[in-house]
Amino acid sequence: MKRAVLAAAIVLGLAIGLAMPSSAIVLTQVTLSCDDGTTSTMVVDTDTLLGLTDAVQGMIDYPAGLTCTMTQVPVTGVVRIGSVALAGAGNRPFIVGGGRWQVPCSAITGGGGGTTTGGGSTGTSGGAPIQQSTEMIFVNIAVNFHQADDLSFFGTLNETIPANQSCAGVPVGETHFTSKPQPSPPGCFGIDPSQMNMAHTVSTVTQTSGQQQFPNGAGGFLGVGDLIHFSFIDNGNPGHMPPGVDDMLQGPPVLDDSQCTQDSFGTVTATGSAPIFHLANGNITLHQ
Repeated sequence: MKRAVLAAAIVLGLAIGLAMPSSAIVLTQVTLSCDDGTTSTMVVDTDTLLGLTDAVQGMIDYPAGLTCTMTQVPVTGVVRIGSVALAGAGNRPFIVGGGRWQVPCSAITGGGGGTTTGGGSTGTSGGAPIQQSTEMIFVNIAVNFHQADDLSFFGTLNETIPANQSCAGVPVGETHFTSKPQPSPPGCFGIDPSQMNMAHTVSTVTQTSGQQQFPNGAGGFLGVGDLIHFSFIDNGNPGHMPPGVDDMLQGPPVLDDSQCTQDSFGTVTATGSAPIFHLANGNITLHQ
């Protein structure tokens, strides 16, 4: 009798399994090697692989002093039945991005540029109103932040204001900074608990260069040892987002309020306001 019941259960299970929608999960093991000396290996799905490819290409197209290469190895034997993954591989959070965004000229000429509304037409710049409604300049960005297995943070966040731009007819000289997260607060990288496609980073400036100083967004300029606060939103990959939807970001040369806190158990939480500036070109890939 028990054998009959078991046989019936097996047959029923097979029938249900065949009736449920089944699709293979295409996973790829990616090794990301960057010229900041970091190497990261992760297992990602097709969408994340495409995002990483676009982000690495953005670093090349819009240089900010950081480039990465990717090697790929297919992962086989992972299938999905219904909505339940039979096998999978976890990863620590990471954010990889490259490209360029635009900021108001007042963020450069005024040494500030805190917040803006209406596409950059109003707001504050070092305490003064922004009136540069049409004049904007490009800023190149490259970010490669990861959380290690021991929950510490590593990577690089760089920005370069390219040469051959001007504000009100005045040339804007090329300028650059390099920053690194500290292993623990006050530097960190984390996914915002209120919005899982948003991340915040706090890193420390390790190097600056250029024809002028890099504005810090608060009316001054960045120097070695200063903290960089940045926010990012990953809204998808280029070419796959609805019209008018872009990845978002915010940080120097404008203000950002990202913060990292650590509780008594050592858990780090990253919080802050949502960024309001659009990534004009390139891609930001965020993985939880």
